[in-house]
Order: sequence, then C-alpha cells, then structure tokens
Amino acid sequence: MTTQRKSGFTLIEILLTITFLFIGLLALLQIFPLAFGLERINQIRTQAVLLAQEKMETVNSQGYQAALTGDVFEPNLPSPFEFFSRRTIISYVDGNLEEVLADLGLKKVEVVVSWQSTLPLVPKEFRIISLMVAK
Repeated sequence: MTTQRKSGFTLIEILLTITFLFIGLLALLQIFPLAFGLERINQIRTQAVLLAQEKMETVNSQGYQAALTGDVFEPNLPSPFEFFSRRTIISYVDGNLEEVLADLGLKKVEVVVSWQSTLPLVPKEFRIISLMVAK
C-alpha cells in the first residue's frame, strides 16, 4: 500500500501565519502615533528657534548703541505663534561675561522663547545668547 503525500498548507499553519502577521501589523501601527507626536514636538521647537533667531537678528541689526539694556517680555506673539512668549534680556558684561552696571563696550543679548506643552519631560523653552561689541 502506498501513501499519497498531499501538498499544501494545513488549517493550523494558515491560522498561525495570520496570527503572526496580525501581531506584526499591530506592533507596526503602534509606531505611527509616537512618530506623529515626535514630529509635532520638533515642529514646535523649530518655530521657537526661528522666533528666537528673528528677535536676535532684529537686535543685532539695530546696532550696539540702539540695543538698550533691560528685560522686555512679549507675552502675546502674533498669529500663528500665539502660544509662544518671548523674553529679550540685554545687559552689560565684562570680559569674564559677568554682569556689570557700567558700559565697558560689551553687551550680552539673551532671547528666551517659551511655550506651553502638555507633554511631560519635553523642554518648553529655547534660549539663544549672543554678544555685542561697541565699535
């Protein structure tokens, strides 16, 4: 008596394959919300960097004499940046970058852009610092 071998897949093999594919697809689909969240965080940070650079360029373009020392806070930036706030701090510094009261020909310009974020452990501010020298 000869036995015939049938080629093909059994029902159990097909069910196991479908189960493994389903588990793999579920794991892959879990990555998309995380990626979208990280993309949004990077977009907000990029906007903050651009707002800080914009203010720094404005202060630098005015020149040393026009850059008045003090602290200027902008709580409401124009649309579409209404959830950002910006603080510009200009102070006199010495050669060791320590703050002084007299003008020694060197100013420190610091721009801080802050925003509100619902995500914990995510930085909520960007800071840029530059020096201006009297010519």
